[in-house]
Amino acid sequence: MNWRWYLFWLKDAITGGKIKRIYNELNCDFEKLNVDKQKNKLYKLLKFANSNTDFYSKYKLDITKYPVINKQIIKDNFDKIFVKKYDINKLHKMSTSGSTGTPFTVYQNKEKRNAVLAEVLFFGKKANFSFGEKEIYTRIWVNSIKKNNIKQFLQNLIPYDISSLNNQNLENLDNVLSNKKVKCMLAYASTLYVYDKFLIKKNNKKKYGIKSIISGSELLNEDTRKSLSNYFNCYVYSRYSNEENGLLGQDFGYDKKFWLNETNYYFEFLKVDKDEPAKPGELSRIVITDLFNYAMPMIRYDTGDLCIYSIENNKKYIKEIYGRRGDLIYNTSGESLSPHTITNNMWDVHNIIQWKFIQISKKEYKIILNVNKKFDGENKLKKLFLNLLGEDAKINFEYIDEIPVLSSGKRKYIENLYNGGKK
Repeated sequence: MNWRWYLFWLKDAITGGKIKRIYNELNCDFEKLNVDKQKNKLYKLLKFANSNTDFYSKYKLDITKYPVINKQIIKDNFDKIFVKKYDINKLHKMSTSGSTGTPFTVYQNKEKRNAVLAEVLFFGKKANFSFGEKEIYTRIWVNSIKKNNIKQFLQNLIPYDISSLNNQNLENLDNVLSNKKVKCMLAYASTLYVYDKFLIKKNNKKKYGIKSIISGSELLNEDTRKSLSNYFNCYVYSRYSNEENGLLGQDFGYDKKFWLNETNYYFEFLKVDKDEPAKPGELSRIVITDLFNYAMPMIRYDTGDLCIYSIENNKKYIKEIYGRRGDLIYNTSGESLSPHTITNNMWDVHNIIQWKFIQISKKEYKIILNVNKKFDGENKLKKLFLNLLGEDAKINFEYIDEIPVLSSGKRKYIENLYNGGKK
């Protein structure tokens, strides 16, 4: 019996069942969105922002007339967007580290926090994991996010620091995962990539109790997903989320489709170069309106991410996430490339532990490698990427002991330094 799961819901019931109501709504809407209910939430938020903020006071209740905003616009207009009826000291504070260039803090009211908790629990269940089961969470555990021993016990959480991904730390991680009581692993996609390489190298034959692996924050390589699924005999799920809003979508571990959290967010997919709707199958910006944050309304917020979306049974889903616009790679002719083409080429060459791909200029690229002693694939890599980028591409190689960690705790494996990531 998972007593933590029941204790959580008992506490929620005693305090009014507010999280349960949102959880049930997510459950009802996920298969078939209640469009009228979503429109009512959107209208309520727009009306509130229109009446309670200086920034949105001049806009009528038609979301297409509202400006598309981003982190910098929110920072520059904080006093005009923040709702002053809220006591800022009593709000939940969520901050991003600025790994994408713009450090950013968002304040969330209690109802918004309830929505975040509900969506984490709901999508956890969709990934075959229930709150209270033993979970290992691998990330950089800086002081600002560390959980005390009581919280770790109540959440049944093992915080595992991956500041270094050397062989010893990977071996220790593998030993922790070998504990049959551990049922779920939550990790960055880049961590899973390196860990999978570690398992392949040692020809792993262990048996684990893991029943769910959840990848977040970065693009998950499909070969890594398949390989880890074989090792652990479970699905590897991929999430789309951010710190400032919450859990925006998740796949089912086998269909490679990010099904969207349209209960808590209103999604728009806009053209890359203008604030107009993009068509299914077209490269587009992901723009969201947070339907629960009333303390700091985020209406038509450009997440900075690019994707290709599609529609199935009148329900939108993200077919492929390209990551940040500034990290989109272009070939020497100026055509954008899917990040999957980069990762697939790296997968084709043996004995690479970690890698980073950087576009320096229109035709200049750098590949940074952390390799083992048996690596002899530089010529093969160069040939693969000349075919991908263009025969006139200039490709340089650099060898280091480990890919450095960003302040966010992530390892950025694809980066464009050329003209702000624009061709």
